[in-house]
Amino acid sequence: MRATTPSRRQGPLPRRPIQPLRQRTVPAPAAAGGGPWPLLLSGMALLSGLGIGLWLGLAAGLLAGAAAWVAGSLLGRRRGDPRDFRDADAVEAATDLAVLAALPELPDGAHAMEQVLRDPASMLAADLRAIHAALLSTHPAGRPLTVAIGSAEKGEGRSLLAATLGRLLASEGQRVLLIDADWGRPGQHALFAMSPAPGLAELLSPHPPGVDEVVRTDPVSGLDLIPAGRGRLGARALLSARMKALLADLSGGYDLLLLDLPPLLDASDATLVAGMMDRVLYAIRWRYTRRGRTLGTLTRLRKARGRVAGIVLTRVGTAEAP
Repeated sequence: MRATTPSRRQGPLPRRPIQPLRQRTVPAPAAAGGGPWPLLLSGMALLSGLGIGLWLGLAAGLLAGAAAWVAGSLLGRRRGDPRDFRDADAVEAATDLAVLAALPELPDGAHAMEQVLRDPASMLAADLRAIHAALLSTHPAGRPLTVAIGSAEKGEGRSLLAATLGRLLASEGQRVLLIDADWGRPGQHALFAMSPAPGLAELLSPHPPGVDEVVRTDPVSGLDLIPAGRGRLGARALLSARMKALLADLSGGYDLLLLDLPPLLDASDATLVAGMMDRVLYAIRWRYTRRGRTLGTLTRLRKARGRVAGIVLTRVGTAEAP
């Protein structure tokens, strides 16, 4: 590549003597009207002259500010964001749906699974029976009832609600089948300490096994469970004629069929699956779920002809229960 030479019209580039480092001085600020660039350059030179200590101090200040912002956000979440639902009255006013129960915060899923059978006279058991009674009150007597249990996002206690409700009712003589349709984060097999497969994914595959090979029975309560199985279920499988026929065939042998849906914000096709069921039970985590997300999801459910029976507030702090 040829070296570029100065244009003849411009002449040779002028050479300026290089000032020794110790003799350099910071230029004086430009007078008003000279534009912002001289001021900016002067400020940068000043910061360079002050040394690295100033930069370290600035970085420390930024880190401290970020830490304070995070702490403030967490504190605001603990105290209750005005965008969260904090009591049953606010939920009913916003959704125009009845709050059927407010379930308490429990240490973990295993504790709840044990308590619902160990202490059938507990508040938890009473609330679960109240939910079942509300579901039956709008359903023809003698017909099997199919219920989808949904929520806007993960971590709202939806799966635990399905498991404890099904387990309690099965222990009291109801014929209950629980199907785990949360293909993204299946959890029912872990709550009941069972193998995750075969399950619903295998029943909807091109070569399905027999139903008897998939259904497991909880030895403590008598509840039947179909886990999610292996593989991610797509909308085509869940909305297929095979899924509709499967639900119809299975519900005929039970008093109550519970379908644990994935978070509705993560799987929009799950709202259409909810429309296949007789009723939808909607879980809202106390002082956690945002109003906008809840109302948007409920709107989608209604458009999909999902018949929402009511709201269940979950993980309610016992000291401030609504």
